[in-house]
Amino acid sequence: MAMATDECTTVAEVEGYWEERARLLRVMAHPVRLMILEKLCERPHCVKHLNSLIDIAQPQLSQHMAALRKDKLVACHACGPVRCYYILRPTLVKSMMRILHQEHPLKERNCQSVVRESRRGWEEQAGAESLQ
Repeated sequence: MAMATDECTTVAEVEGYWEERARLLRVMAHPVRLMILEKLCERPHCVKHLNSLIDIAQPQLSQHMAALRKDKLVACHACGPVRCYYILRPTLVKSMMRILHQEHPLKERNCQSVVRESRRGWEEQAGAESLQ
């Protein structure tokens, strides 16, 4: 998962790289799952405690936990009847939660500045390719 797109050598590798990330975003992209992940960012929690913090029916919580486990975002340890969950990818989840808590204002731009910047980038890329 550490492969950067500039290290990819084929279109299939690039698509696989981004497909993995899109899959993780899809599983996270649910309000209840985001609440679960936010609580687990604080510390590991047992199911009963999570259920007291997130007001949904226990079977629904179990379904969300199963989805997060399937995509290896969380894992759990069982001690008798108690299941305690923790974040399996803490750098990803904590970074995403920080980003989601920030404000992201819209930044409208006029047509001329967008076209000018696009052309500049295209010309720079063409110049770099001609040097190779």
